[in-house]
Amino acid sequence: MFIVNFGVRKGSVMSPLLFNVYIDDLTSPSDANRKVFIIVYADDILLLSPSVTTLQNLFSRCELEFK
Repeated sequence: MFIVNFGVRKGSVMSPLLFNVYIDDLTSPSDANRKVFIIVYADDILLLSPSVTTLQNLFSRCELEFK
């Protein structure tokens, strides 16, 4: 029998919920006025920005959040 010592099994119904709880603080930089968006669905993150520079700044914020 396989025993999981940490995390959740792949495909578990808890995976998307736990991912969204972990990512919740990351979505605060979204700003419709500046056309900067962070879209989170299930276990995917989509970063949208009007320029490469703004996208790099957004990516750097994500990187700091995950450290």
